[in-house]
Amino acid sequence: MPAAPPLPAAWLAAPRIGPNLRLGLRTTVASVLPLLAAALLHEPALIWMALGGLYVNMADTGGAYRTRATAMACASLLGAGALGGGIGLATWPWLCVPAMFAVGLGCGLLSLYGNAGALIGLVTAWCFLIGINVAGPDPAKALSFSLLYLAGGAWATLLAVAIWPLRPYRPVRLASAELLGAIAEFFSQACPGSGGSPAAEDQLFQGKLRVRAALATARATLADTRSGRLGDSPADGAFTRLIESADALFVTSAAMGSLLAEIPQPEVPQLRLRLDALNRHGVVALRQLGQALLGRAGLPPCQGLVIEARRIAAAIEASAAPGIALQQVQLSQLQWITTLAELGEAIPAAALNRRMSSPGRPGGALRAAVAQGWKTLGANLTLDSSVFRHGLRFGVASAAAVATYTLFALPIGYWITLTVSVILRPSAGESLRRTSQRVLGTVLGGILAIVLATLFPHPLVIVLLLVPLTLVMMAMLPVNYGLFVFFLTPWIVLYKDIAQPGDWSLALWRIANTLIGALLALAAIHLILPRWEREQLPARLAESLRCQARFVSEVLDRVLEGPPSSAGPPSTPAALRLAMGNAQVSIQRYLSEKASHRPLALPLMAFLLHSQRLIDALLVLGCGGRPAAPSLRPLGDQMQTTLTVLASALERGEPAGPLLDLHRPEPTDDQLQLQVERLIEPIVGLRNAAEACSEALAPLATDQVRDPGASQAGGPA
Repeated sequence: MPAAPPLPAAWLAAPRIGPNLRLGLRTTVASVLPLLAAALLHEPALIWMALGGLYVNMADTGGAYRTRATAMACASLLGAGALGGGIGLATWPWLCVPAMFAVGLGCGLLSLYGNAGALIGLVTAWCFLIGINVAGPDPAKALSFSLLYLAGGAWATLLAVAIWPLRPYRPVRLASAELLGAIAEFFSQACPGSGGSPAAEDQLFQGKLRVRAALATARATLADTRSGRLGDSPADGAFTRLIESADALFVTSAAMGSLLAEIPQPEVPQLRLRLDALNRHGVVALRQLGQALLGRAGLPPCQGLVIEARRIAAAIEASAAPGIALQQVQLSQLQWITTLAELGEAIPAAALNRRMSSPGRPGGALRAAVAQGWKTLGANLTLDSSVFRHGLRFGVASAAAVATYTLFALPIGYWITLTVSVILRPSAGESLRRTSQRVLGTVLGGILAIVLATLFPHPLVIVLLLVPLTLVMMAMLPVNYGLFVFFLTPWIVLYKDIAQPGDWSLALWRIANTLIGALLALAAIHLILPRWEREQLPARLAESLRCQARFVSEVLDRVLEGPPSSAGPPSTPAALRLAMGNAQVSIQRYLSEKASHRPLALPLMAFLLHSQRLIDALLVLGCGGRPAAPSLRPLGDQMQTTLTVLASALERGEPAGPLLDLHRPEPTDDQLQLQVERLIEPIVGLRNAAEACSEALAPLATDQVRDPGASQAGGPA
């Protein structure tokens, strides 16, 4: 195995959290080199190539190499076409107003296709906007500037995916390694190998969220990589097996943490020490597997851990009076260690990273993708769709901005439309948050631009100043939008100064036009087909409750049927994971929309917390090794009824009314009684949280409409 690279190299190779230095360096090369050539060769037209390099890099969403290449190629082609079309229309200023509406509507609808579609739409709108503001437009300029922009986009795409043919599965390995690290961190908190107490409940909850996010990223990256390749590959099956095994490992980790907490400390001290030691070695092995996946370490001896787990099982069986809790912990631990060994077996195949050799025809996949895209678009051409409403809002506000600066002949008035385009989002809460970030970042960045443009008027010096600005600006893009805008403002001012050096008054006009654009965006958010998250929140919460009710039924059926002792804990249904994720996103959006929503933060957070506690309790209850408990059936029916009634009350915006107290069955032993209490407590907590939410959302939850665009957009762009 190759040695692990030094820390800086690892940071550059896989920027997952924090500044994306690699993106900053790549954008610097893609955009500053053409500017340097423009300054040295006295060819101002080359700045359009630099613009292509900058904008196309903004459309790089990461993930699989083919996905990145496709997104960047679309941004290059659509941007070049929009730029040329805008230059062609620039001689008729008032015709540009309805044209801007049409472009804004179309680019807004691209949000249907996820974050990549939203970014492609954004840079396409920017290109059209810049095109209709080109001085002295003519057909020759339209063609040459479009070709230069296209060349800059192609150069940026080449830089981004230059290693794509050599390591197509590298993004999948990076995402999978991060997933294993997140599970190891969570397991060390839930099942501390030192024998201490588990981490606090809020820490465990945050750890679960991180693992679920890493699972979603790994699955999406594998899907993107696989969908862009022809034929079959051994790596596809290996990575699929690895990710699904990691999911099972996480489910077992959550169940084992709850079971370990139920074992009294004075009981079986020697066996407890062996259990804790095996957990500690398991975490070390899991982290080593993540390093092995990246080629930085060898495989750990997982089979030795399996042997030790079986020895512990034999010792528990031979003990005088093994408790049910201890048996359940041992079964879960054996399941965890066995799954860990399966992960180790999948690593070598996954690390082969073989090329695809089977021939195939891409036409069928392309036709299917286009057909699905048209189907998605057609389903969202209705006012019931939040994305379609966003497209109309974007188009109207953009056209109003063009009309404003045309009517009043404002210098660099396109900055008004640019501000509108970057503020407006399908989510009102995110749009409002971006407004403050955009205004503050532009004002502070404008001041910096005035200072730099005054002190350094020479074109070559300006190009050199753009190097650190580009590096820091793009590195901050995934971290904080306000910081990105702070560096973007002097970048564009200096970029324009290459042709007009020393004109620092442009920065003042940018600040003024940003304020005008922010006012137009705020007006659009509140006046043009507004749809607030408070209209969607009750339905999202209700769906999560119904999915939890179905999971209650599945687990109780499993318990009453008596699964094999080696079955391990049940897995969380995909529909439940999706519903919980949608509820969490909806809550975040709702709380960000208005300050008046914040008093509801406590019951909404309690809703999420008790939902997770119920799921954890069901996972523990579904473990094997316990006699069937028929007396649980009435309790299960009451739990399902309670959750269903609460869901209906949330959707209607009405109080749930009096609910029967949950029946506590006669326990077969103290352990079962404790686990029954673990089911009842989160149900009571959910009931209290849902009733508080129903009361607060009652005036707003009527006349709910289904949003066909919500499942397509996949979250804020």
